[in-house]
Amino acid sequence: MDDRQAPLQTEYLMTLDMEAMEGLEIGKTPRGYRRIDRIARGTFKGPKLRGTVVTATDHLLVHRDDSAHPDVRLVLEADDNVLIQITYQGIVTGPKDVLKRLGRREDVPGDQYYMRNAMFFETAMDGAYAWLNNVIGVGRGAVRILDGGAFGVRYEIFQVL
Repeated sequence: MDDRQAPLQTEYLMTLDMEAMEGLEIGKTPRGYRRIDRIARGTFKGPKLRGTVVTATDHLLVHRDDSAHPDVRLVLEADDNVLIQITYQGIVTGPKDVLKRLGRREDVPGDQYYMRNAMFFETAMDGAYAWLNNVIGVGRGAVRILDGGAFGVRYEIFQVL
């Protein structure tokens, strides 16, 4: 029996833009430096869905090597008022000097570091987006410095087929 499978394929799902508000600095913990980032606002747009971010928090853990582990919970509201929860975890890593710049919230081009995550969706079983309950998403992200110096992120999100 041949256990080989075809390479994974993905399909573009949406672009998610979020702007953070002032975070909560918990500080050094046994696991690393913990900060809770709260999202002030955001939008998402793709071929099958679009809308706004209702609420979100990122329980970010920064490791000794300055890499970071996002742990995010967010709620989206589609344009037709359907709520969709997304949970994701990921990794942000790269050259130490680049990670230091990101930590200072400097504008760093996204191709200078690696920012990826795995996403899971949850919504009403009988709703228009019930198909999302059976989707695993992967996100490729970049930190953004917005007008007025606000901090944000943009993710291009893909559905794993």
